[in-house]
Amino acid sequence: MAENHPQDGEEPEGTDAEQDLLVVLPLSNRSMGTAADRMAIEALADELSAILEESGVGEYDGEEIGGGSCTLFFAGPDPRRILQVIQPVLRHSPFGRGAEAILGYGDDGKPVRTRI
Repeated sequence: MAENHPQDGEEPEGTDAEQDLLVVLPLSNRSMGTAADRMAIEALADELSAILEESGVGEYDGEEIGGGSCTLFFAGPDPRRILQVIQPVLRHSPFGRGAEAILGYGDDGKPVRTRI
């Protein structure tokens, strides 16, 4: 009886291939940001969500604000592709300066980070 083994780089059958992308945006203060920050982030999140829905590469999954930053959560089969789709909007946002993306975790357990 032949066993079904995935090829290198392929997901085994029956596994959830969805992966997370986190985008960390700096806020204007070291707490929860200003009311204007939060309103602008809400508008940015709506725009990114619409872009992802239109492209079909992933979805926006919410945000967390605190400690002087806002983390936007995205999910889909390819975090790098999600980043490619949303990166132009992020770069034109006032929050893009100093922002970074976390594309998952390396073999050493440390986050794989890239600047926006």
